Amino acid sequence: MNNIGLIGYGNARWIAGVHYQQGLLYGNSLLPPDQQAAFHLLLRREQHSPDHYQPVRPYVQGLYALDYFPSLRPEWSNRLRYVLRKAILERKLAYPTNDFPRLLRELRIDAIFPANDIIAPHRSVRQVSWITDFQHVHLPQFFPAKEIAFRNRVFERLMRLSDTVIVSNQFSYTDAVRLYPAYAHKVAVLPFTMYLDQHWSEPDVATYRQQYGLPEKYLLFPSQFWKHKNHALLFEAIRLLRQRGVDDLVLVCTGSPHDYRAPAYFQQLQQFITEHRLDSAIRILGLLPRPDQVQLMRGAAAIVQPSLFEGWSALLEDCRSLGKRVFASDIPMHHEQITPQTTLFDPHSANALAECLETYWPSLKPGPDSSTEATAERTYQQRIGQFAQRFTTICQSVTQRSLCNS
Repeated sequence: MNNIGLIGYGNARWIAGVHYQQGLLYGNSLLPPDQQAAFHLLLRREQHSPDHYQPVRPYVQGLYALDYFPSLRPEWSNRLRYVLRKAILERKLAYPTNDFPRLLRELRIDAIFPANDIIAPHRSVRQVSWITDFQHVHLPQFFPAKEIAFRNRVFERLMRLSDTVIVSNQFSYTDAVRLYPAYAHKVAVLPFTMYLDQHWSEPDVATYRQQYGLPEKYLLFPSQFWKHKNHALLFEAIRLLRQRGVDDLVLVCTGSPHDYRAPAYFQQLQQFITEHRLDSAIRILGLLPRPDQVQLMRGAAAIVQPSLFEGWSALLEDCRSLGKRVFASDIPMHHEQITPQTTLFDPHSANALAECLETYWPSLKPGPDSSTEATAERTYQQRIGQFAQRFTTICQSVTQRSLCNS
């Protein structure tokens, strides 16, 4: 059995990272005991909330909150940053302790994942990193020049120092091998499945519709308001539909409104809604608790995913797990996740999306569909177990390779 140090990844600003790790932990619990890894969850106090991991707490050997994580910075720099942050933000003096090396020894950790933010040379444990995608290479217009340079430096360092680098799809694998051919042997493909509460199919969806003031039939796009998610085109498609007399289609959007790369973007979208009098056609609910989001997905007549770029679409995985009809952008990454319930459209044409929705909307029914959900739930259990099994296989390969080289 491998002892894995699972490093907290993601937070309220990027909750998908937390859901990724929840899926990994739950999937591992479904494996035969002799195939399971032993996960030890290592969180940084000021960045990660233990509450986010409460649903999967039974599936970890232990949860440890650290003052800070080590990095490539000198040790004194990490400590000084911690002291200053406490003094400025909380007006109190606190001296941090570096528990990370001690925990690695005491817990007999074989590998850490994801090692992204704490990658270091000459570490005694194996370091497995995760590159979500190479969006900055394909869509540089969405990134400041400084961030592109920063990402290039970080990714090169990960490829050079990691024992293995995980990517989530074949498209990203091709990018990694093309951009870093000297480290191609380190790259492993691991598609993921997001965690759903074990009792996700039991609640009454009508309660959630009522709670959020939604109509019985609606189209849902649960995603952060990042520019590449393509809300602007989606909103224009809704405007076209209203112009054509399709008045019964209500779009519901959930997700954080903040895009650090384009701070004014959300306000521009709100202005578009106001200018075109789409308040009754587009409902924005903000970031919801994960259980609420899942129930609104169940209740939707369909899901829409207009994104211009994805590493591995967590939303499409959720649609597969819930058995949902989905209208998805025709991009290479989505081709790897197509199901019979998926309809593709040109993500650069609002008219193409409007025509697609206009064609299918009259025949779509509000969810949930119990028969479809029952089938989807069975395949979900299989897929999330396979996700964890592939991960443990990757870690075993890394540690065995280390033993052979020692």
